Amino acid sequence: MSASFSAPAREGEVQSKIRAVSTFSRYARVVCAALFGFGLVASVLVLIFGVLGAIFFPIPSDGIGLTRAQKVWMLPVAGAAFGVGLAIVYQLYLLFGSLAAGAIYTSGNVRRVRRVGLLCLLWAVLGVLIPVAWSALAALGFIAPSSPAKFELWFSWSSTLSSFVTAALILLVSWIMDVGLYEKDHAEALQRDADLVI
Repeated sequence: MSASFSAPAREGEVQSKIRAVSTFSRYARVVCAALFGFGLVASVLVLIFGVLGAIFFPIPSDGIGLTRAQKVWMLPVAGAAFGVGLAIVYQLYLLFGSLAAGAIYTSGNVRRVRRVGLLCLLWAVLGVLIPVAWSALAALGFIAPSSPAKFELWFSWSSTLSSFVTAALILLVSWIMDVGLYEKDHAEALQRDADLVI
């Protein structure tokens, strides 16, 4: 008797949680759309002003700013950073859109979470490669060496480590979701086979 009452109660609890996830995801999707639009406009403005600055202000008047060569090297670096950031926000936008529609355990969501993890891993790798490449270019004489303060703006061990840990955790979540989805599909297939036999 208690089992018959607990099953509908459990189903009602699950549906309530799905509605809560959908409601949260609708708001999160709007936030991601706003962040993507703001990031896209900001990246275009930064790249435009970076090109104009390299053309019209090639040499810093006070000896503190970036030289023309440094600005030229900064443009692809900034483009890569903005590109990865926008790609992460776009994947989150798609993920929250799917969750808002009530589709939670789907192969599409697993792919989107995995892509977010891989993009975060790429972000972490860029966090290591950019300052190393900058220092190598300075050592080879292609660009003037930056002050230690500028170098520290690009790289810190704690932020780089946290970026790698974040990427690893997201990839772990995508793997767990993939295994869970496989088990769910397998259980549903067994249930269908049992129903056909009956």
